[in-house]
Amino acid sequence: MGMRVKEFDAPFGAEVLGIDVANDVTDQVMGQLSSLLYQHRLLVLRAQHLSPEEYLAFGRRWGKPHPHVLDHARMKGFPEILPIGNVTERAREDAVRNGAVQWHTDQSYEKEPASATMLYSIKAPHEGGETQITDQVAAYNELNSDMKGKISNLIVLHQYGAGRVRADEYPASPIKTKKQKDQLPVVRHPLVRRHPVTGHAALYGVSGTSFGIEGMDDIEGASLLSALKEHALEERFIYRHKYSVGDIALWDTLSTMHSATPIHFALGETDSRLLYRISVKGLPYIHHSNLQ
Repeated sequence: MGMRVKEFDAPFGAEVLGIDVANDVTDQVMGQLSSLLYQHRLLVLRAQHLSPEEYLAFGRRWGKPHPHVLDHARMKGFPEILPIGNVTERAREDAVRNGAVQWHTDQSYEKEPASATMLYSIKAPHEGGETQITDQVAAYNELNSDMKGKISNLIVLHQYGAGRVRADEYPASPIKTKKQKDQLPVVRHPLVRRHPVTGHAALYGVSGTSFGIEGMDDIEGASLLSALKEHALEERFIYRHKYSVGDIALWDTLSTMHSATPIHFALGETDSRLLYRISVKGLPYIHHSNLQ
């Protein structure tokens, strides 16, 4: 039957059926997938059966896989892959297991942020374990003209672990070493970012690592970021993905924010959650634009 695409009954996102990532991703298919991603912000490729080598090869089709700054948490032998979930000994620590329970944008704390992130489901709990994603293009489009004018040229300051969190969120995963800390200076990103492929405008990184706005005092900057965050997290902009084993959830990181949902340490297979994360920088080679 070939590849089939079905839009979610949700504000955005689509599932892709009938494709075997290990064998079917020709240049033509890759072009179709990238166009679909930039159209829908989120794709879920169902029923995959991949080795770490095959998964990493797929990640490389989207850009340059970027090892997470938390080097102690990387997969042995595959540093570009970050196992996350509730099944390892590290996951007994609440701050580790739920370290992504905050709205954020991957690598927004680096000069070149991630352009796409993917999570491959190895174990999926019967209940819970969702990833929440919010469409920052739609959130920007729904701002009034006065606010769009106010924020159009603003620059936001980012640093890992510096963002303010709400009562229902967890702080950023803890830095373990001086080497990790030294890699994380303050960086600057535009508050409104133009997508390098589609040209659409989106709110960028208003939650997670953002802690101030250039040219504003601390209180004014924090207030504006908080207001934009609350706007961006309105239900009309959010999709929550419930994983099945074999799902690859892939999202356009320049157009979205995301958050895990809290989960307890696994007691057995029915409540186990294990995902393999890859974040990439740059664009699929079929696109020749450079990220700004």
